[in-house]
Amino acid sequence: MLRRTSPLLSLLTVAIGLHSAPARATIVWEGKEVPAWPDLQPAPDAWAVYAVTLPGHLFPHPAGVVKGLVILVDFSDEPATMSKEDVDAWLNTKGYKKNGLTGSIRDYYLGQSNNVVDYQNETHGYYRAKQPKSYYDGGSAYERADELWAEVIAAMDAEIDFSLFDNDKDGKTEAISLLYAGDEGTFGVGLWPHASGSNTKKDGVTLSRYMMTALHAKPTNYVFAHESGHMLFGWPDLYGVGDYCIMANRDADTNPVGINDVFRVDQGWLDVVDVDSTTNASYTSAPDAPAYRYVNPAKSAEYFLWSNVQPTDEWVSIKGGGILLWHFDHSITSNSPPAKLQLAVVQGGGSRVLSSTMWPSPGTAATDFFYKGNNSEISGSTKPASAWNNGSASGLRIYDISANGAQMTFSVGTGPLPDGGVMPGPDASPGDGGADAPADAARDMSGTTDAPGAGGASGGGGGNGGRAGTGPGTGGQTGSGGAIATGGMPPSTGSGGTGGATSPADAGASSGGAGMVTGSGGATATSGGQPGSSGSGSGGASGASGRGGGSVPSATSSDAGCGCALAPTSSPMSLVGLFLVGAAWVRGRRRPRRARRPRSGDHVDLSGLAQDRISGERRG
Repeated sequence: MLRRTSPLLSLLTVAIGLHSAPARATIVWEGKEVPAWPDLQPAPDAWAVYAVTLPGHLFPHPAGVVKGLVILVDFSDEPATMSKEDVDAWLNTKGYKKNGLTGSIRDYYLGQSNNVVDYQNETHGYYRAKQPKSYYDGGSAYERADELWAEVIAAMDAEIDFSLFDNDKDGKTEAISLLYAGDEGTFGVGLWPHASGSNTKKDGVTLSRYMMTALHAKPTNYVFAHESGHMLFGWPDLYGVGDYCIMANRDADTNPVGINDVFRVDQGWLDVVDVDSTTNASYTSAPDAPAYRYVNPAKSAEYFLWSNVQPTDEWVSIKGGGILLWHFDHSITSNSPPAKLQLAVVQGGGSRVLSSTMWPSPGTAATDFFYKGNNSEISGSTKPASAWNNGSASGLRIYDISANGAQMTFSVGTGPLPDGGVMPGPDASPGDGGADAPADAARDMSGTTDAPGAGGASGGGGGNGGRAGTGPGTGGQTGSGGAIATGGMPPSTGSGGTGGATSPADAGASSGGAGMVTGSGGATATSGGQPGSSGSGSGGASGASGRGGGSVPSATSSDAGCGCALAPTSSPMSLVGLFLVGAAWVRGRRRPRRARRPRSGDHVDLSGLAQDRISGERRG
């Protein structure tokens, strides 16, 4: 629920609705009901500018270490039952396993963001409120919660330097949390959990976003993680989505579900492969691997996005699994069933049970997914159909969807498939074989595309270019007589390729890493892998001695976090190498070219659209 509570304070409040106790969510801003955060909405004609290219980010996108402030509050009639040390451990300890939790709040956002966001909270208190909790739980709306907020900030001012919690130095704090002893109380009144905004200024910064929630007898992760989604990333409540996002139904308090892949791709936490009406190809899909997106060429704020979701880890509570298809339209300002939604699940079974209901119960079903045995195709003539929200045909056809499983395949397009079999994703394993992914099709976690010409020819499958992570990057190994593989994404460990000399140190992509390693007699991968936080150079090493031809020059790496260009090797190119490069070039010429979309970090200056929604500047 969003609200504006006082003409003296610029307050905006987002309150969660309980799946088990439905209540109508209301947004009140300056005395009027509105459907979403007014300060994060674009100008009415803003989307016309993006007829071809998609904005880098639609929501605020903090990254790196994000510091939050937590203030603990108790009352004379509700004293604290958890120590400050216990609260701090729940919020910040990696691998936290107490109280039935499978991780801390820090663990949750590290996992969901693929280590892009390290959300750490500094804990202060306890502060003993002036009135008993029964007083603050009363009133007609949230006016007594506002009273507690003002009281706590005034009392803690001398102890806390609030400027430390302005992460992006824009003069505003991103995340202040008031955790109070006891339970939540009554929906929509008093201390009911909510996220808010304020114009209170302390230590030279505006305390822009804050939230309140209950500590209960023991910690749970849903409410804190959900309200942090409002504060840090500007995400709305997702009514009509069931249990497919933490911003939706309150399915599991202790260990909640994850964040939907539309939001994750927008944040740059998950790779995306863009396809369009000219695409005719087959692909593979696995959980937490690249998602696939089909953008409306007339309105890039609208698109379909799909990925493989399985009932494991944070998704263990969902029923079924398979390809989960989303329809996103940012020109719609909210999720308010039964009206068309900003973000809707396209249910594989053809129903609209989820999108027509505020709090769907049950919130998941096996028939929500696409897979062989339920629904293995969606197009303009199927049920459900792949139409845009204005009723026009999108041209999207996804077909030959395989049986449900951790590894799934599907095809896209209306024309014949190219020779070479299934196209591996941008992080294909050694020996996958078949045709490589289209050049520029795979966007990395920061929104950039792989270097042109990085694709290889068909034949024996080429190895990954190496996933750099906390250890050195794994050397990609070419298949016998096969294609040169592109650089992969980073796993946590790995070692360099077999044998060979080390090229100059400045060829390495990772911070402080060694240079690219060339295997004895093998072919070097054509583009660098994405660097991790540390470790050796990006780009795969060659295959084992005697496999493949001479060395192939490295392509310029455009992966996230790497501003370097990988220099060509000094070895002369053999005839075999020339042939492979020529074959890759010819294949690339037959592939449809896509307009370059803004990368993460690009600054798009568009008048009428809030600056922090489209710029590369980090914004909470």
